[in-house]
Amino acid sequence: MGQQVGLVTNGRDAADRIRLQGWGFDMRTRDAARKAAEMLPASHRLQPMVVPTRAGADQLLRIMATLARLELTDGLTLPQLVGECMHRLPRNATVVVVVPAVTDAAILAMTMLKRQGFVVAAVLSLWDEYAFSVASGPLLALGIDTYQLKDEASIASVVAPLVQRAAA
Repeated sequence: MGQQVGLVTNGRDAADRIRLQGWGFDMRTRDAARKAAEMLPASHRLQPMVVPTRAGADQLLRIMATLARLELTDGLTLPQLVGECMHRLPRNATVVVVVPAVTDAAILAMTMLKRQGFVVAAVLSLWDEYAFSVASGPLLALGIDTYQLKDEASIASVVAPLVQRAAA
């Protein structure tokens, strides 16, 4: 659609992890395979993965390649990620925050983005309707739109309004 899009995530780059730790795993048992795939108790690589904001057909491929290598990590909390990357975001950007839960710290980080002039939307990865309504209440009170991501099939219904909003 010709819109500029970028990605900032607190996930870890699997290729970077393999480069640092190697790939010498012995996966003859399920336990060994499970331990090899587990997240480390704490991450020492506190650097967000960033795909700079650009327009163009190849930008989607860059983002998809980054997401394909992404691993779950606890390296940066949402407030730390926002503090680290807010200066990289264009002023007219819509920030879509995808979170599995809404904490006080997450609310504070999204409020800070909103006060800086960004349009903020929250995608909550919650299956339960009641949990979603409880989690989205404080965000809606602050003027932050919320969307429920129940499962893979709901991705299209979540993305469509966000794309329409960005195009407007």
